[in-house]
Amino acid sequence: MSSTNPTRLDETVGPNESECPAAILDELTATDSEYALAWRARCRANLLAKKLDRAKPTPKPGQIIIFDEPMRFSDGSDRSRFEVVANPKGKTPLFRDPESRAICRIPAFRKRAYRIVHAAIIVRDTTNG
Repeated sequence: MSSTNPTRLDETVGPNESECPAAILDELTATDSEYALAWRARCRANLLAKKLDRAKPTPKPGQIIIFDEPMRFSDGSDRSRFEVVANPKGKTPLFRDPESRAICRIPAFRKRAYRIVHAAIIVRDTTNG
């Protein structure tokens, strides 16, 4: 026997999607539902992660980027340090392996933890020419 009432999907049934905007989360009333509380916590955690990703410095061509976790390449080597290279076909930068000089893409690189090392500035000694 089928029901004529549509199935209700709300935060109390533990939805899988957890990308709710902060403005909506801020408007929700208090709840005792474990599912709703867990969903709200996942949404807040996702909002924080996105905010932290946006706060990361954007690598620019010529800079050196060092990833916290090395990446394994098809030749079996692990690499974490790359030179940032301009991408002529898009906004997402390319990366050059300093050892092999090979250019590679690193999918979703902004989701990885990294730091940027600016190119070294060489000061010439003007007294010795």
